[in-house]
Amino acid sequence: MMAIVIPNELPTPQPDHKRYTKRPTTTLGVFLWRWRVWFEAMFALTVMEPWEQSVAHQLAIYLVVFVLILVYLVLYLPQHVVVMQQWAVYYLWGKEGDEKVWW
Repeated sequence: MMAIVIPNELPTPQPDHKRYTKRPTTTLGVFLWRWRVWFEAMFALTVMEPWEQSVAHQLAIYLVVFVLILVYLVLYLPQHVVVMQQWAVYYLWGKEGDEKVWW
């Protein structure tokens, strides 16, 4: 018969939830900890592996940057193109020129 060997220390459970059970002591730390736990529970990030969480965070950052670039292209770029055209006319011909002529 084989003897059952009981280890002195059990391995850490997978996934490791130490960051959720250890609560900070400062008021700001508690606020940020609660917000992070709420956010990760809301979007089911707690059931993901660490590499999946990092991919999700990177995709969120890319999405925010893409939306900001899209807002710039739609709202601010047309107005800025008009300003750049006026600067080009001033630098090329030395005077501001009539807008009706250019349009």
